[in-house]
Amino acid sequence: MSHSTPLLPLDDALRIVDQTFSGGTIPRRKIAVRDAAGQTLASDQLSQLPLPPFDKAAMDGYAILAGDVRDCYQVLETVPAGSAPAVPLRPGAAVKVMTGAPVPAGTGQVMPVEEVRSQAGTIEVIRRTSARHICLQGEDVRVGDVILRAGARLGALEIANLISCGITDVEVFRPIRLAVLSTGDEIVDDPQDLGPGRIMNTNGPMLALLGRRFAMDVVIEESIPDDRAATVEAISRAVDRADLVVLSGGVSVGDCDFVGAALAEAGLSVHFSAVAVKPGRPLTFASRPGATVFGLPGNPVSVYVMFHLFVLRAAARLRGSSWTMREFPLSLRGEFRRRMADRVEFLPCRIDDGGMLVPVEFHGSAHLKALMEADGLLVVPVGTTIVSAGQSVRFVPLMKGWQ
Repeated sequence: MSHSTPLLPLDDALRIVDQTFSGGTIPRRKIAVRDAAGQTLASDQLSQLPLPPFDKAAMDGYAILAGDVRDCYQVLETVPAGSAPAVPLRPGAAVKVMTGAPVPAGTGQVMPVEEVRSQAGTIEVIRRTSARHICLQGEDVRVGDVILRAGARLGALEIANLISCGITDVEVFRPIRLAVLSTGDEIVDDPQDLGPGRIMNTNGPMLALLGRRFAMDVVIEESIPDDRAATVEAISRAVDRADLVVLSGGVSVGDCDFVGAALAEAGLSVHFSAVAVKPGRPLTFASRPGATVFGLPGNPVSVYVMFHLFVLRAAARLRGSSWTMREFPLSLRGEFRRRMADRVEFLPCRIDDGGMLVPVEFHGSAHLKALMEADGLLVVPVGTTIVSAGQSVRFVPLMKGWQ
């Protein structure tokens, strides 16, 4: 790639990634839902139960028949949660029910205990409201309702919902095998090795941890020198072991940037190597049957943003799933200006106490600390040099935006 290489519009680059995968290629397996934390669903999950599973009391109170309005009722029995009514309701009678307990057939209302006076097997109504205080069978979920779609990642909330719907086993994808390669003679893993021109290797650990966070199995994490033969060899080994290979650095036009040539030498087809996006311009995407490779820029903010924008999209496609980046409109607190408008720009921002966006101090794509101070990314489209104060803009939340 050279700086004269035409920049591919971001939407076109994303479309190429989508079109490269004709369908999911990652194998599936069935496991117990309780063991599925962090896994990705391979099929839609349908509820096996109605929720609630029966008409139940929403609070402690007295069940009475629909339309049976009077001042006093005889109490027939008490039904705690986990039990069922033993006798039928009849006019002039009530059944005391605890929160969550089934209500008798024909119940039209549960009168809260606070609204009656109880004495000697009877209750007297001291205050009457129209609230029913009944949770109806199936009002939350019906049998056959889709609880989670294929492609959903399973956490505590998702697993709890599946269990509540009677789902005990789920079909999940085998974790995507991820290889992480960090390029550059300048990177070191031990501060003792720092010296003139040397920097700590942040991209490798960050990419490996991001991969694990998104249900990937990191099979390779290594650093490679700025050497063409070493780069070819590392890529060749990685594509043989991994479903997805992510490199950082070495994708620009410097004398020591060998990734582009190494990809071709390793037998991969390079689909693009320059995207109209900031940060991330020299992003490179290559593939061959059974292997997908992204060459990310070397600066860590570029790595972080492009991983979420492109690598997670490819991971979803490998599983045969669709991918949508969550975003929503917010207003900008103050005016934003930029000089060049030839790229989509992702700018770190925080949400202030008034719910408006404020750009954080940001010195460029090497300023990784800025991401910790940001709630998300303001998206500035191509052709826009000025965003006025109060103007509605696209906002992509960090972390939560790619759940």
